[in-house]
Amino acid sequence: MYLLNKDDAKEISEAIIDQEKRTSGEIVAVLAAQSGSYRLLPLFLAAFVALLIPLILIYLPRYTEGQFLIWSAEKIYFIQLICFVALALLLSFRPFRYWIVPTTLKKKWAHAHALEQFAAQEMHTTSGRTGIMIFVSIAEHHAEVIGDMGIYEKIPASEWDALVRQLALDIKNKKPKKGFVTAINRSGEWLSEHFPPGSEPLDELVNHLIVIE
Repeated sequence: MYLLNKDDAKEISEAIIDQEKRTSGEIVAVLAAQSGSYRLLPLFLAAFVALLIPLILIYLPRYTEGQFLIWSAEKIYFIQLICFVALALLLSFRPFRYWIVPTTLKKKWAHAHALEQFAAQEMHTTSGRTGIMIFVSIAEHHAEVIGDMGIYEKIPASEWDALVRQLALDIKNKKPKKGFVTAINRSGEWLSEHFPPGSEPLDELVNHLIVIE
């Protein structure tokens, strides 16, 4: 479950249930293993380096036994092929693959995935548009808290930013349970302040931690 065991997931679910008793709003927690596979990037980099090989070798004669020897086309092609295959395989390993992906690209993919999940979990369908989604993508080290229109407009941007920073810090420090529970409790405080429970309790969305492999 990527840094969380069954007991951790249970505590997160219990925190959601406890907070939703205090409000008519909804809280959803989503943990994604990754937001993108980035499998094409290793191939692109390997191909780019391989294409440079002929240029380097053509203008790099070998000096052997007092004579300059020019690389043959066959040898250049063989070296180029070996270089492409070796780099493609090496950079395709998960740790290297995520290491070479630019941070801006990872953040962009993770944010897009968060918005997709907001729609997929039907956060926008709650009564009063008062849903809050807490989203974490492990591979990108990305944390995000998205509120629907009903609650987002009532909370200053600085408070949203502070909550995301704390969540991201807890994830970075490998304390995902603490990060989720803290974010859930804070979200519950906002919702209970602005959207107290109605005469009939509503439970429109799931209460358990949603894990995306």
